[in-house]
Amino acid sequence: MTFLSSDPFQSVSDFFGSSVWTIALVLIQVFAAALWLALAYWVYQDARRRFENSGAITACVAIALIIPFLGALVYLFIRPPEYLTDAHDRELETLALESQVEGLRCPSCDGVVGPRFLVCPNCTTSLRQPCRRCSEPLEPHWQVCPFCAAPAAPTSSRTLDDTRIERRRRDDANQDPEPGIS
Repeated sequence: MTFLSSDPFQSVSDFFGSSVWTIALVLIQVFAAALWLALAYWVYQDARRRFENSGAITACVAIALIIPFLGALVYLFIRPPEYLTDAHDRELETLALESQVEGLRCPSCDGVVGPRFLVCPNCTTSLRQPCRRCSEPLEPHWQVCPFCAAPAAPTSSRTLDDTRIERRRRDDANQDPEPGIS
């Protein structure tokens, strides 16, 4: 018959004094340090994709290193919501949409014209010719009507390129001379 020792916590005390506990404690500390450094590296990589300013990147990594584990959590709250590449792509999409909403421009007066306009309502420059058969507006370089397959009428002698050249000449002539030249 085995009698229990007088101290019921002796076995627990023996475990915490053993070499198994010492090894487990060292492994836990190594794992915690590795996790802390991995989080700091993640903060660095993520901050590089979200900030343009190198000072902000350095500050974020410093917070992650100075405040173990909580520094990465703080970074999650202060970081920008999107990557720089996503912001750049969104900006390009916005510019493309704005140019579509703004509409086409007349090559002569730079006025806004619609895609089905035959002439510019501001300067009466001919933009497109109507199809002989279906009267749909045709682009000057088209050889056939895409709506009814009728051959396109030959373009007039005054093309869009001619009006662009005339506009450039007119704009160059209207520019003020350089200061100091009489």
